[in-house]
Amino acid sequence: MNGVVGTSTDRTATAVAAAPSAITRAPLALCAMLGLGGLFSGVTGPLLSTFVPPVVRNVLGDHRTAIGFVMAIDNVLLLLLVPWAGAASDRASGRGRGRLPIVISGFALAAAGMALFPAAAAFGLAGVIAVLVVLYGGVSIQRAPFQALLADLVPSRYRSLATGSVTFQMCAGAIAFLLLGRMLGLRPAFWIAAATVVAIAATFARAFREPVASESRAGATTYGALLDAFRLAIRGAVPGMRAIFAATLLLQLTFQTFTTWYALHGTERFGVRPEDVTTGFIAWAMGGVLGSLPAGVIGVRIGRRRAMLLGLTVMALCLVALDRIAHVAYAAPLLALASASWTLPTVNAYPLFVESIPMSSRGSLTALFLLCTALGGAVGDPLNGGVFDWVGGYRPLFIMMAGYAALAGVAVLLVPRGIGEADTGAPTSV
Repeated sequence: MNGVVGTSTDRTATAVAAAPSAITRAPLALCAMLGLGGLFSGVTGPLLSTFVPPVVRNVLGDHRTAIGFVMAIDNVLLLLLVPWAGAASDRASGRGRGRLPIVISGFALAAAGMALFPAAAAFGLAGVIAVLVVLYGGVSIQRAPFQALLADLVPSRYRSLATGSVTFQMCAGAIAFLLLGRMLGLRPAFWIAAATVVAIAATFARAFREPVASESRAGATTYGALLDAFRLAIRGAVPGMRAIFAATLLLQLTFQTFTTWYALHGTERFGVRPEDVTTGFIAWAMGGVLGSLPAGVIGVRIGRRRAMLLGLTVMALCLVALDRIAHVAYAAPLLALASASWTLPTVNAYPLFVESIPMSSRGSLTALFLLCTALGGAVGDPLNGGVFDWVGGYRPLFIMMAGYAALAGVAVLLVPRGIGEADTGAPTSV
């Protein structure tokens, strides 16, 4: 049995574990509660992106290199802690302790960081750095264990619904807390965010119960074995995994291109004020909210691979159309449709990936999946900046995004049919 949740979901999950073919109803309560992990990202991410850079600048002054070093703390901690936490969750799961304590620890650290951040500047640079280490450390620690926990708890057939719930609550939370931060300012918004994260952690602790591992699994996961699993995954021992990694990297590259460069593209191309371009970001967020849950349903109905190909195709067509429009007012509906299409590959990529991963290695290989996503973001900004320097402007933004989406579609086509689909089973080892 992969896992259970309190109340009526216990009986559903138990029946699924005993006889997967007998599934008749989706575990909606389970998917909704797991979606709170996405709400955690929606609560923390936008506030950090909005308020951390100005606070760091106020402390350091206009020393841009120093600001850059401080702002890189999140990426450094991600590279250090995501693989460690993923491997640690496998070890904890193998020894019967489960992944949930690591997830809740990450939430607790992040909540403490959110609560302390408004006062951090009063203690100078050291105070800001200390709080950011706690805050970003908590965010990084929970990433891989949470995703692996989702795969452990949700029956294979319904994992796309669960990731759809995660994406939906992430987008909705981002919109809500962006508006909250704008209305209330830094201190109240961060305190409310900290309280929300504590509530999420309490819900997880109360609602979820993980199974006790058998003695045969208890010692199965060692760091040496996990490194071997990484090597075998990259060499293609799991069919389609390299193609899934490539598609994930390109999908993140598409998203990163929009979030980083659209404001500059819009002001240059349409000659409008920066605040007028924000309607495009709101449209993208709304598209994510509207598309996430349907993306999960579509993945269950037509299969994960087909859902991803459908989304990437529609998104590429929308991006080509965005390149052709003549006025910024026409961008919002197309951006909303492009974002709704983006949810199809976003929601179904992880269930496709994790289907072939044994429970004993899910945390570590999920960390690799997340690092691949992060690499798309890290590569995207300098790569796109070089292209824009070469052409002398930001005009080709949407054609570049369409190209990345098309290449992601090609990568998905390289995933063999049937690989990663629901209830195909996972091997006992990688």
